[in-house]
Amino acid sequence: MDVTFSIDGLDLHSKLSTYEVTAEVSYVQIIATMDGVRHPVPGSQKDAIVFSLFPMTEDEATLLYNKLSQYIVSVSYTNPKSGTTLIRSMYVDGEITHTFALKSVDGKRRYLGDTITLREC
Repeated sequence: MDVTFSIDGLDLHSKLSTYEVTAEVSYVQIIATMDGVRHPVPGSQKDAIVFSLFPMTEDEATLLYNKLSQYIVSVSYTNPKSGTTLIRSMYVDGEITHTFALKSVDGKRRYLGDTITLREC
């Protein structure tokens, strides 16, 4: 995939199976006046990345797990909305799973990962 994607220096762009960046908008408060009009109090916009990877060896899966186990990681990624590369602190939102897939002809076990979600701090 022709994007930049690394977690704490671990380059994963060539291992991406799926890659999605969304802008999550939140508001401090939304006030409804008596005429039924809603007035949002300015909030913030933060990115979330949902990705999955091609099957990984046990060593690759362990390396990724060790990075994600830090809970807050530095992520360098391509933002498709602007076409720029950003570096943000993000946290893991959800589970980190690796399911045994097969034992390859090279003798290494391969694992499939589920989707992983990272959210900007």
